[in-house]
Amino acid sequence: MTIPPEIQALIPQIRAEYPQLADAPDEAVAQLIMEAMEQQQASPPGGKQHMVSTSVRELINTGERLMNMGRWQDAENLFQQALESAEKENNIFMQAWAILDLGNLCRRRGDLDQSLKLLHQSLTIADMISQNDIRLMTTSAIYDGVGSTYAEQSKYQQAIIFKKKSLEIREERGDDAGLASGYSNLGIIYRRQGDFELAIQMYKKSLKFSVKINDDYSSANAYNNLGVIYQQQGQYNLALEMNQKSLEIKLRIGDQQGIGTSYGNLGSIHSLLGNHPEAIEMFQKALEIGQQLGDESGVARHFGNLANVHQEMGDMAQALALYKKSLVILERIGDQHNSAISYLNQGSLYSEMGQREQAREHFQKAKALFEMVGDAQNAQRAAQALRGL
Repeated sequence: MTIPPEIQALIPQIRAEYPQLADAPDEAVAQLIMEAMEQQQASPPGGKQHMVSTSVRELINTGERLMNMGRWQDAENLFQQALESAEKENNIFMQAWAILDLGNLCRRRGDLDQSLKLLHQSLTIADMISQNDIRLMTTSAIYDGVGSTYAEQSKYQQAIIFKKKSLEIREERGDDAGLASGYSNLGIIYRRQGDFELAIQMYKKSLKFSVKINDDYSSANAYNNLGVIYQQQGQYNLALEMNQKSLEIKLRIGDQQGIGTSYGNLGSIHSLLGNHPEAIEMFQKALEIGQQLGDESGVARHFGNLANVHQEMGDMAQALALYKKSLVILERIGDQHNSAISYLNQGSLYSEMGQREQAREHFQKAKALFEMVGDAQNAQRAAQALRGL
């Protein structure tokens, strides 16, 4: 994010006025300032509006943006500040939402047990919300989060139960936007479970609701998800078509992070087709966008994807260098699950190079991390790799 000079000049003043923002990054404070200015312009003449509103909702919104960019520590700081402010104000709704986001953040980091603990804590608080519609909206979001965490633990039946609970509430409320995202999330679980036909049905339902409400962002996401399914089915031409449709929408609406994701997906398909130069070109484009946005999680993923391509091409030294670049970022942001995957990939690379001790060390680290985050399936893969040395 490029901060305009006039906004940059206000940041020290705002930090002095609001001590709770002392540790927040400049980008987060700048975002709060710009949002407050927009609200001020939209408020009626004579309306009482402070130039900078540091409401709990704004702290949460900014934290969610940072979380989606992989700025997890910065996001956690804002969620904690939001929770403290909500508790002081006795704002039950915002307390539940701040804890929900902390639970979702733990899931991204791979701390799945803590994620479930926080999500159930959020659910308990949400039950105390007096306004029925707000309580239902919050509960549906929490159920969705619980389902996602169970999916990360490969507990797919429990995941499906909670995703369907979330969808039932959204149907009851007539929440078309929530249904678009809810069907998409349920499709992801069916895909991970290997039930591709059900997953496609869910993604097409998501697309229907997205088109109904003219939500380009969700439509692009639905095409993206269909592309992932067709890729897994080996229908690479269909996968390319879906990802191109997704990319066209994202380019039109200026969704830079989504554009990076689409380039990454296209790179994966070209890699599977053996089109290594095209794959590298797509992954490089995705990497450049991730670096421009400060999306550390995405940058780590793209370094890992480039490493895979170079390994397939037999360029082991370049592959190893890229894996290590990816791992440095993953460990810095606390992404234990993807760190484990990186150790597993590096172990396989060392094994392929005939360096058995290095391979053993990396497989052991991968196995320990997979066990720590509760991914039993991949822990078994790492154990099998160790036995194969």
